[in-house]
Amino acid sequence: MAISDEFADATIRHQVYLQRYKSGVIKDILALVKDVEGKIISDLINQQLQDMPRRQLNKLFRKLRDDISAGYKPVIALLRKRVVELAKYEKSWQMDQFKELVPIEIDFLAPSDQQIIAAVISKPFEGELLKDWYRGLPQGQFNRVKKAINEGYVEGQTTAQIVRAIRGTRTQTGIIQQSRRGAETAVRTSLSHSANTARSLVYQKNSKLIKSVEWVSTLDGRTTAICRAYDGKTFPTDSGPRPPAHPSCRSTTIPVIKSLRELGIDADEVPNASTRSSMNGQVSDELNYDRWLRTQKNTFQNEVLGRKKAKLFRAGLKMDRFIDRKGNELTLDQLKQRDSAAWAKAGL
Repeated sequence: MAISDEFADATIRHQVYLQRYKSGVIKDILALVKDVEGKIISDLINQQLQDMPRRQLNKLFRKLRDDISAGYKPVIALLRKRVVELAKYEKSWQMDQFKELVPIEIDFLAPSDQQIIAAVISKPFEGELLKDWYRGLPQGQFNRVKKAINEGYVEGQTTAQIVRAIRGTRTQTGIIQQSRRGAETAVRTSLSHSANTARSLVYQKNSKLIKSVEWVSTLDGRTTAICRAYDGKTFPTDSGPRPPAHPSCRSTTIPVIKSLRELGIDADEVPNASTRSSMNGQVSDELNYDRWLRTQKNTFQNEVLGRKKAKLFRAGLKMDRFIDRKGNELTLDQLKQRDSAAWAKAGL
């Protein structure tokens, strides 16, 4: 098996453990968020909100803001700690793989922990720095609670009705559930950012060994348009897009290692026989998302892409034609203007 194939197999197995690690961190974070939720309810439950003067209501908002801000401090502290720990671990894991899988003596270069942490903190993702994601957790919680209280106040709702809107019911999503989902998204995305940033720095430091970086997306129906388009594509070690491409992105990257002959070893490599996981089980790692989706039933293609886009796909439109240069998914009107021939072939 070629070195790159061995690395791909190890990385995909590693990604499974990373997802489990993220789930464990989410569990710990949500336990702390639950404490914040309890404080919010205790601030409200004994109030007569429907009869409260606006001045007193504004005073209540200030107390809620301070309580939520204080309650999220241990949440942010734990998340920051886990982000740093994962970045350091990911660097070590990548270096161990190089030493284990590359069959020649070579001086591998490892970025320092300080370099890794600085990159994780300073590199934006989704247009924001990590500190902005942290800041957004308590601010988002407060804004949602304040909005629910204001709406209930204007409509003359009782305290019990407002609290019910915040807590939620079996049939109605409340503010608390929305905030939990926001916290979960922040955890998954920031940890993905941490791992991928550390990985990218290792790649850059060892460009004499790595000739490019390959994007690997998850082969199932939940994969987004941008990750479907990037799957299997290669980019330079020091530039190009990197995961996370969006909140809760599940994509990763693998290094494309130079061949034995490119590394100065006069030997041939065994032909590739490795696989990658999909929702249908193991498939050849020669399959990218585009080729994999073409093997699925029309009904599944319709579910993933939408009926009209699936027709364009079956008419031959490649996955990377569904997004623009910035990675934004194109609308049907934009696709019609861009690929009129495919539109006509699809009978649309």
